[in-house]
Amino acid sequence: MKTSAILLLAIISCVLVQCSSFSPGISNSERFAMEYPLVGSDNVFVYRNAEETANILANGTGIVFMGFKECSWCQAYAVFLNDVALEMGIETIFYCDIREDRENNTESYQRIVSILAGHLQYDDEGRPRVFVPDLTIVNGGHIMFRDYETSKDTLGYRRPDEYWNEERVNSLKDRLRAGFRNFNSIFNRICNIC
Repeated sequence: MKTSAILLLAIISCVLVQCSSFSPGISNSERFAMEYPLVGSDNVFVYRNAEETANILANGTGIVFMGFKECSWCQAYAVFLNDVALEMGIETIFYCDIREDRENNTESYQRIVSILAGHLQYDDEGRPRVFVPDLTIVNGGHIMFRDYETSKDTLGYRRPDEYWNEERVNSLKDRLRAGFRNFNSIFNRICNIC
């Protein structure tokens, strides 16, 4: 029985690795749906690496979601984020899988930390750190909105399904709507000038 269980786990692991590996012919939304299966293929996420993300945060305009697929809190957050984005007519949210860059403290990660300085939480050693899930809305490199509700302090809850009760979900969605509404109004003014 023990050997059967180990074999089954090995097969499942191989399938998961194969399914999560990136194929050049796959769309952003399909890739995101494979990595965040609760979100589904009707999603607004467009992949950006850490350097591209730093450029958006420094000088760009857009909505940036940083997380990683292995993070159960990111998995739950992405569902709510996508729901509100679709509801509000948001067409693109830039997604950066920050895990590897953060673990290796790459130059791109350091740049992101520098750009978001004053808006980040601190690690146990007192250094600013991007905790995930992390959402930032920028306009011309100016931070308009930030949300990182479950990125560090989860009020002692160990799992997202314990934390995200109806009241907290509604509160998050209301904050996201307000942030997206503000972004849309600025974005529409910029487009009307063109």
